[in-house]
Amino acid sequence: MHRFFAERLDEETAVLPPEEENHALRVLRLNAGDECQALLEGRVYTAVIRETSPRVALALKGELPSPEPSVNITLYQGIPKGDKMDFIAQKCTEAGVRRIVPVEFSRCVARWESKDAAKKQARYQRIAAEAAKQSGRAAVPEIALPLSLKAVCMEIVKHDLALVPWEEEHGNGIRANWQGEKDVAVIIGPEGGISPEEIDQLKAAGAKPVTLGPRIFRTETAGLAAVISLLTISGDME
Repeated sequence: MHRFFAERLDEETAVLPPEEENHALRVLRLNAGDECQALLEGRVYTAVIRETSPRVALALKGELPSPEPSVNITLYQGIPKGDKMDFIAQKCTEAGVRRIVPVEFSRCVARWESKDAAKKQARYQRIAAEAAKQSGRAAVPEIALPLSLKAVCMEIVKHDLALVPWEEEHGNGIRANWQGEKDVAVIIGPEGGISPEEIDQLKAAGAKPVTLGPRIFRTETAGLAAVISLLTISGDME
């Protein structure tokens, strides 16, 4: 069943945005009467194409069970080198994160220069949108512009729980710290890790260092491991 992100017109009708419209008509060659699924406002609907001109309009039929996790996870990701952010945006979207925020840690080698930050953000947002559709998500995670550690410390107090996987933490995993919170921040350091001074700043802001076990993950896989672990513990992977 083809899936399309749509925009609501009323309770029973939605239309496709231009990019989705082009894919439906020129790539898939769908016509009026063809069935599809509409991804709309974080929900999934069965739908039928009602008309293709002047817009592709969908008649919404029934709402399907939401594929979105019950835990709202924001990933604060230390800015990695090379194309690792492509992997992070794609795979963490598949896993179920709601928002990805690049973070400028002291040990970050790569930086987002102000002149190309918007271009990078748009690129990763496209990757997240493609991954959301492919994986059957009903919502596309927001890819934010980078924040400093100081700004992150101000942000994490807004979450119910903030977890920091850290290689120096032992015997204190995610399961021991998650008590049913529905809005969780996961903070991941860059290739060089998070410095002790930065951990102290995060702890002062209320974040809890946790271990991901005896093995060391790379920056591009640590967030994915933490997100999947949290969603498994919460029951969202069943």
